[in-house]
Amino acid sequence: MHTPLPAPIVVGVDGSTSADLALRWAADEARLRHVPLRLVHVVDSPGPRGAYGYLTDDVTCFGADLLARAKELIADRQVPATAAVVCDGAAHGLIRAAADATMLVVGSRGHGGFHDLLLGSTSLQTAMHAACPVAVVRPRAADAGEQGRIVLGTDGSPRSAAAARVAFEEARLRRTGLTVVHAWRGSLPEATAGLSEEDAYEVKAWMVLNDAIAPWVSRYPDVPVRKVLRRDSAARTLITESAGAELVVVGCRGRGGFASLVLGSASHALLHHAACPVVVVHG
Repeated sequence: MHTPLPAPIVVGVDGSTSADLALRWAADEARLRHVPLRLVHVVDSPGPRGAYGYLTDDVTCFGADLLARAKELIADRQVPATAAVVCDGAAHGLIRAAADATMLVVGSRGHGGFHDLLLGSTSLQTAMHAACPVAVVRPRAADAGEQGRIVLGTDGSPRSAAAARVAFEEARLRRTGLTVVHAWRGSLPEATAGLSEEDAYEVKAWMVLNDAIAPWVSRYPDVPVRKVLRRDSAARTLITESAGAELVVVGCRGRGGFASLVLGSASHALLHHAACPVVVVHG
């Protein structure tokens, strides 16, 4: 009986320092999950999208050399890896390559086809349109914070529920704790009888946070959970909590404090300033 191969982790390769960091992170993630790695170099070239035959010999050789070097960089991880040169736009090529992936991993900055990864449309397109979780690998800061924890942003929406699943699984794989963050900005929840406005906020916020993680707490009883409530912007709260963390996990859309996490200013702030890698999860 044929056993299907596990879905790979796909990582973008362009030879930059940032992409090399993402490559090593992706290899470690693949080893944790016991899945193969797929290395993809995207050539942003004119001509029909995805037309592999359009690539010149020089471009093909350059991409092959990059991918060979990339395999050498992660040889010590002992993770099974395949590699491909793709002729396409940077974001579209990666999204297409990750159609069957467990996760898509990209560096925070690059050059060539990845030169605008966090500063323009590529990062937003991959985060918004990839079918799988997208990890944007930023350098890990060495300053204050709870070292080694996973940080989860939640607001009780379906997308943040999907993020909770990934965050708990990451914490289990890494044998570390989970910090669950619920941030609230703007008008307070409707009043609760007999409570002040501030107390009503606390009650409603705790309900949202606890309800959001209840299924996963019972499913992952060995993952220590720390809960954080903040009446502040989602981006500022998550950036603060990211200091010293292994990674931050968020849903691609939400409500309340996380309503624009990937589509507006909060997403830009988190992707630019988080002190660790950021994983964006789709429902």
